Amino acid sequence: MAVRRGSRRPKTYDEMCEGIPDYSLFILGKRNPIRAATISLVKGPYFDRFILLLILANCVFLAMDTNEVLFEESSLGKLVAMSEVIFTGIYVVEMILKIIAMGFVLGKGSYLSDPWNRLDFFVVVLGLLGYLPGMGNFSGIRTVRILRPLRTITAVRGMRQLVVTLLRSLPMLFDVLILVFFAFFIFGIVALQLFMSKTSQRCAILANPVSGCASCGLQEIAGYTGCAASCALPAAPVWEFQGGEDGDELCSGPSLGSYPNHGDGGEGNACPPGQYCVTQRKQDLPNFGYSNFDNIAWAWLTIFQCISMEGWTNIMYMTMDTVTTWTWPYFVVLIVFGSFFAVNLALAVLFVYFTSAGTDGEDPDEEKELPLPTQDGEVAVTHKNALQKVCFNIASSTRFEQLTIGIIILNTVVMASDHNRMPKDQQEVNEYVNYFLFAYFVVEMIIKLIGFGPRGYAKDQMNLFDGFVVLMSGVEVVMGFMTNDNGNNYLSVLRTFRLLRVFKLARSWKQLNDIITTMFKSLAGISYLSLILLLFMYVFALLGMQLFGYEFIDCGGYGIEAASKDCPAGMTKECPDHFDCYTPCESSQVGQWVTFTGAEGVGGECIKYSGQKWNPGERTEEPVAEEFLVKLGRSDHARHSFDNIFWAFITIFQILTGENWNEVMYDGMRHVSSWTCIYFIVLVVLGNYIILNLFLAILLDNFAAGDNEEGEEKNGSRPSSRAKAGSRPGSQGPSIKDEKGNKLKSYNSIAAWKAEDFNPTSELDKLKAQGVDPKHILYGMHVPALKHRSLYIFGPKNPLRLAIAKVIFHRYFEYFIIGVILISSIILAVDGPAYSKDAPVYNKNLPNVEDKLKTAMDMLDVVFLFMFVLEAMMKVIVRGFVAHEGAYLRSAWNVLDFIIVIVGLIAFGIEYSDGSSRDLMAVRALRTFRALRPLRMASRAQGMKVVVNALFSAVPGITNVAFVCLLFYVIFGILGLNLFMGKMYYCADTDDLSTRLVPESMGVKDADMTREWCFRDDGAHFYYCPAKDDPLYASRNAWTSVMDLPRASGDSWTCAKTTPGVGFTAAWDAGVTGTSGAEWTCTPGAATVAAYGSVGELSALAATNGAGNYTIQSTCEPRAYNTHWTNPRDYDFDNIGHSMLSLFEMATLEGWLEIMYHGADTTEVDLQPIRDNNPYYCLFFAFFIIVGSFFVMNLFVGVTIDKFNEMKEKQEKSVFLTDEQQSWVTIQRLLVGIRLKKTANRPLNRMRNFIYDVVTSRSFETLILCLIMANILVMSMTHADMSDEFENILFLLNCGFAGIFAIEAIMKLIAFKPSGYFRDPWNTFDFLVVTLSVMGIAVTLTTDISATYLSIIRVFRVARIFRLIPKAKGLKKLFQTLVYSLPALANVGSVLFLFFFIFAVLGMNLFGKVRVTGNFLNRYANFETFGYSMLTLFRMATGEAWNGIMHDCMITKQCVYYQDPTTGDVTYYNQEDKFWQDLNEDLYTNQCTPHPVGAIIFFCFFCILCAFVMLNLVIAVILDNFQNNSKTAELGVSKEDMMHFTDVWMRLDPRATYYIPAESLPRVIGAMDHPVGTRGLSKREAKTKCMQIIMTVDIPNHDGKIHFLETLHALTGRIAGTELPESEEVKVRDSMVDRLPTFASDKDVPKYTAAHFHAALYVQAAVRGYMQRYRMREKLTQAEKLAQEKREAAVAGK
Repeated sequence: MAVRRGSRRPKTYDEMCEGIPDYSLFILGKRNPIRAATISLVKGPYFDRFILLLILANCVFLAMDTNEVLFEESSLGKLVAMSEVIFTGIYVVEMILKIIAMGFVLGKGSYLSDPWNRLDFFVVVLGLLGYLPGMGNFSGIRTVRILRPLRTITAVRGMRQLVVTLLRSLPMLFDVLILVFFAFFIFGIVALQLFMSKTSQRCAILANPVSGCASCGLQEIAGYTGCAASCALPAAPVWEFQGGEDGDELCSGPSLGSYPNHGDGGEGNACPPGQYCVTQRKQDLPNFGYSNFDNIAWAWLTIFQCISMEGWTNIMYMTMDTVTTWTWPYFVVLIVFGSFFAVNLALAVLFVYFTSAGTDGEDPDEEKELPLPTQDGEVAVTHKNALQKVCFNIASSTRFEQLTIGIIILNTVVMASDHNRMPKDQQEVNEYVNYFLFAYFVVEMIIKLIGFGPRGYAKDQMNLFDGFVVLMSGVEVVMGFMTNDNGNNYLSVLRTFRLLRVFKLARSWKQLNDIITTMFKSLAGISYLSLILLLFMYVFALLGMQLFGYEFIDCGGYGIEAASKDCPAGMTKECPDHFDCYTPCESSQVGQWVTFTGAEGVGGECIKYSGQKWNPGERTEEPVAEEFLVKLGRSDHARHSFDNIFWAFITIFQILTGENWNEVMYDGMRHVSSWTCIYFIVLVVLGNYIILNLFLAILLDNFAAGDNEEGEEKNGSRPSSRAKAGSRPGSQGPSIKDEKGNKLKSYNSIAAWKAEDFNPTSELDKLKAQGVDPKHILYGMHVPALKHRSLYIFGPKNPLRLAIAKVIFHRYFEYFIIGVILISSIILAVDGPAYSKDAPVYNKNLPNVEDKLKTAMDMLDVVFLFMFVLEAMMKVIVRGFVAHEGAYLRSAWNVLDFIIVIVGLIAFGIEYSDGSSRDLMAVRALRTFRALRPLRMASRAQGMKVVVNALFSAVPGITNVAFVCLLFYVIFGILGLNLFMGKMYYCADTDDLSTRLVPESMGVKDADMTREWCFRDDGAHFYYCPAKDDPLYASRNAWTSVMDLPRASGDSWTCAKTTPGVGFTAAWDAGVTGTSGAEWTCTPGAATVAAYGSVGELSALAATNGAGNYTIQSTCEPRAYNTHWTNPRDYDFDNIGHSMLSLFEMATLEGWLEIMYHGADTTEVDLQPIRDNNPYYCLFFAFFIIVGSFFVMNLFVGVTIDKFNEMKEKQEKSVFLTDEQQSWVTIQRLLVGIRLKKTANRPLNRMRNFIYDVVTSRSFETLILCLIMANILVMSMTHADMSDEFENILFLLNCGFAGIFAIEAIMKLIAFKPSGYFRDPWNTFDFLVVTLSVMGIAVTLTTDISATYLSIIRVFRVARIFRLIPKAKGLKKLFQTLVYSLPALANVGSVLFLFFFIFAVLGMNLFGKVRVTGNFLNRYANFETFGYSMLTLFRMATGEAWNGIMHDCMITKQCVYYQDPTTGDVTYYNQEDKFWQDLNEDLYTNQCTPHPVGAIIFFCFFCILCAFVMLNLVIAVILDNFQNNSKTAELGVSKEDMMHFTDVWMRLDPRATYYIPAESLPRVIGAMDHPVGTRGLSKREAKTKCMQIIMTVDIPNHDGKIHFLETLHALTGRIAGTELPESEEVKVRDSMVDRLPTFASDKDVPKYTAAHFHAALYVQAAVRGYMQRYRMREKLTQAEKLAQEKREAAVAGK
């Protein structure tokens, strides 16, 4: 029987035994029958699948577990508990089987040698510990077992690649973490010095002043009655804290020490007269006091929140209130470095490792993806009959396809035309059109089925999708007829599937097709990543359920300190899952209504409870004899929660999006423990900064891959083919071989370059050679426009035209225009609303100086306008207007200039005409165009011009992405229409339209609070708390004890307090007071009786009390109120425009939670939303965030970075270079940037020489670095409320460190001399820090100057931590990325600043006068001045509530400021009110929006341009530089090798002359690592290799000396050099020629090289040796002759 292809052969027993120890547990061999059976079972194909299935089942049961009351006693809880025992038993059996099969710990392949098995063992052991007596509940730890499915990652290639990528990137990510940690230390210590103890002070009024001292602090206001100097604060002062307009204002002064005077208010937010800056309790402060800088830990937590860009502006505003308004630079720098750079470094690391993993991990044997089939001639159909032939021809025709697309667009328009309160006629028309469209799509499907046949139809996946959509539409139509619902049921949502057919446009729109193809290519990688993300979310969701389940319940809204969530004794089964709020009462108050003082009438009936009481800590019931409690009402349980697996997932998803994640953390910290912040930090770091960044890395990788494929298609060949084609024929010179015959690198060395290789011909000579008229060459630049006639008047040789040309093309003219633009821009920035003279809000009579300044600005504005007019006229005369090449309007920049000038002239003409003041509104609108003037700078600054050109090149791609976004927004927008149209309206109290009423709190049933109820009697309502003897007592709401009664429009109930009640002071808290037993009696007005006396509740009252008696008895104070049926101010889905705007705001991840929760509360049209009525609607919003934000909006990132890289490659990289050639070009570019630095010579003086040895030793450097770390540690020990002893110790330690560093500086000054010492920038920096530190200490010891300035001086010492960076390779790489990115980032930053400037000026002109309501527009976020405008725009660029500011700037209600001229009273009117429009302009100021649509365009355009495009260029620059740094490390010769060569050279050339003796070359080579040098080889090998290197490289010999650059070029070329095409060779020569000694001095290249020199030395040594040996032989011969003569003489003498 043939084996089926792709099937696997079962493993034999011997194959199963491979890789495991011979013996298990010392006794069981491989042939032991027990172990053999166990091995066969464990290694079998089904064992892992069975265990995986069990793990998945276990995950399901774990997800069922909750902290719900009495859950353990429920049937589900018992099932979950039973499953725990079963699964634990199975895991124990699995562990035992594996230990028997694999052995326990000894030997390779044993059970514990596998990391996954170690995890299993750990989890199983912890699970077993949980069952031991007295060990407690270990369920939280046992949830770790859900990590077991990660074992299957190795079986799925896509998931394996992602996990391997993460693991490979961990070392570099750890370096990023260290760099961020350094930043945290620096910013943390700076914050400690500046903001410590400052964020807990709020303005307060003394509520119990000493008698006669009530006016203390009011000295600055009228009516001051005096304050005796003897007045003092009472022993126990009671403070009434004031929150300011937005409730979160803090203060900087005056302090309590200034009492009884008002004192200095500080440099921040000063308290008004009569108030003092007092420290408030932590829980009452903004963010519950967790956002502070009181010690280094809290500072780090606060900094982390800021870096996450969530809530950072509130923290900044707090410090601006409490310290000074100039604290904003600290936070701006923090955001720029932490959020824009450090976080994007993590993305860069992941992207580089992901792309390298994708390249390294390609599997050649893996099946390639087949392209999706299309209809374009690929379907072969055999026509069986004429009908099929006709249908085929129709279905294949282009016109039919175009008709279908037109019908799809019509379908989209019809579906998008739905809106709330749509006329019935339009509804019917839309229904009929929908039926027609459905019929057309059915006919289309039938035609294609007949024409192509079932198989041919199914080959195109778009056809299958069309068929599915038609089927769903058919189900919707049929269900509509069956239910007679006319398509308004939820099945109408299925119609939105039709919209996806719009993507058929991609077949004919190439750019759109490329983007959609990129999206679908990303799906494979993202699908695997989604599984990892889902698993990650599941782990944290379960852990969150264990930590925070049913914990986010708060009772602080009642204003009673003792109020808490509780379930009274005996009420466990009746209590809701989220306990209600109760407070204690006295036994004597049982049965009475208790009202608490200071809590705005909050109270309830005092009731006695007894029985079993639920103990949340032990999760059991305990008996309670009795307790007396007042039920205050429902608790406030947060919308984010971990109560069950669904809400836990939603909350985790919220945190991953970054939206209000800090609020979830605050709730976790205050309800559970401050240490739970670790949970949220880990969740944000792993989920947001690592896993979600992989989404972006995958998308960017697919964009790059798409461009590569497109480039290959354009060039018609693969890169290797192009590279071969690019090589010059015959360019390969004679190869060089070593002594073993191995071929060395062949390349053009510097010694082979010739002077004639460099072209001396200038551009000017070239132009003249081409016959260009010399008069048309101005300042070395050819002006082609001069050869044409200008304006049909001025000819090419017109003297006036040529004279003007000489002026406008002169560099000083350009400088003059730049100066005018700058001055004009400054005037635009200064001329804000404060100078508008728009009374009564803005003073019409400005102070003398300001009035003169305003006059001067107006005059200069006119002068500048006519200067720009003159400039435009001069350029038109010279260039011509538009008719020919080089004409004025042929340049886009000139078109922009011309439009600005024309609009300025129109505004000037209207303003100085005799038009009325009303006509001048047009002038104000036109003058906003002045804000575009600074944009002209972009064409004049080269760096800015490069960035702007990059933006322009990205416009087509951005437009295509915007179209894709628009398609998705239309799809989801129409889906939102079907789900939420008209359902988000709610009934609210007219005093607070932003908060919807809770039916039970108003005494109304949920189903009864409708639009009709809300508008009943023009919204007039009345409620009370029926007393027990009241006739309507039984009808009250059981939970709130409240009853709703009708009230006629304009009428009222008359109420009187008939029983005053008894005042009390609580025995359990002396600070709690109130009244018990009070009652009110109320009777309705005549209009109410006439309207409702015979119906409903009033008829029941009359039936009980007697005819005409409608008296009621209330135990709480009754209240009459008015209601209004309203939509949310900022969002709704009532039409496609509002729907798409809401979706766009959600896609920016701002404010989407409020929309989601409101959607989850929706019920039906005209019915009050009820909390969590449709919780699964949250999935719609979560799915949109995934698609519309994580995926679609990131396309902006992808296309921007893609275009940036495309431009860079065009500028820097030739497509005709091989990888080897490109590597050699890169190395030579690096060579050009290498520079030598002068170093200090070793002193001759003995003492200085000793000090020199000390300060240059590695031990001394290590000691100093340790001292720096110790100094930083000591500085970080500063905290709030330090004792005097501790503060003195820290001061002495800081003095000691300052002294040590001063001694270090002195020693280095002695050793290096000042000239050598200050040559090193680090030494200069150290000296500055030491000097400032010593000065700070001296000032502290000798004066009493404010500690704020001294702390700033001490902060500079922290910067010494940067000296640690060069010591760590990974950190150095990251730091170099920052340094190398600075020039490009400066260009991007300059353009970004330019855009900010323009939008700031536009904002001042458009929204500077908009009423500040305190919602999002507040005292710091506004457009009233240029500074605040810039700060507001920066906030918006980070995404911080930008849409809230937009909606505040769209205000049309209560925004016309009117001041009564007689009384001075202020009233606000609506924009549409007629009252104010005919008044004198001096009586009102229009503080409404210029136009809501204009505000939407302004803010959305800014958001797209600056947040999604410009800031993405920052990502592009960082990615590019990090990739370059990564690539240089992988070159044949890395930059570290070059820097090492530089260090070696500098030891031989301390004066940086760039020359050393040629005989020193072996020392250089010997000090370099292999393969560049010989370090690391044996002595014999090193000597041989050194001579080989010298003889195989060409290093010019300059009179016995060799040059630095020539030597480095030769040594690196030996390793990585290769032949280059002529064009690239010329580029390299041109970049290096200025630094070469030969060509810089016009000398010829030396004839001899270092090889000749050393060969001569070798020959000279050989000759000397020969001569020495010859002389020695002569001497030996003579000596032997003398000796022989002596012997002969001796013999003769005998």
